[in-house]
Amino acid sequence: MPGEHSLSVEVVSRFGGEAWVGAATRVSVPLPDGELGILPGRQPILAVLGRGNVRITPVDGEPVAVPVAGGFCSVDGDVVTVAADVAGAGASESSAQVTDVIAETIVIPGVGIRD
Repeated sequence: MPGEHSLSVEVVSRFGGEAWVGAATRVSVPLPDGELGILPGRQPILAVLGRGNVRITPVDGEPVAVPVAGGFCSVDGDVVTVAADVAGAGASESSAQVTDVIAETIVIPGVGIRD
């Protein structure tokens, strides 16, 4: 709709490059323990991705679902960056377990999850 705020969205994969780029009115990303809904004007946040679909409602066109597994999502202003370990068709076929991805991602000094 004219005058409506939008999000600048980029979904990329560590191994496959860009999976989706464009303007959207809303985005929903999978988390290990739920889902994060993002609308224009959201406060900045950094979240760990789970396994599932990034659901995007483009400004123009039909809704899009991009499968992802692991990685993170960054929201800063109206810019959403989804940096997935695996995105696209390979995400549902990936042998990487979300818990393995989280274990590789979260390292707290003095608290070893590998200890």
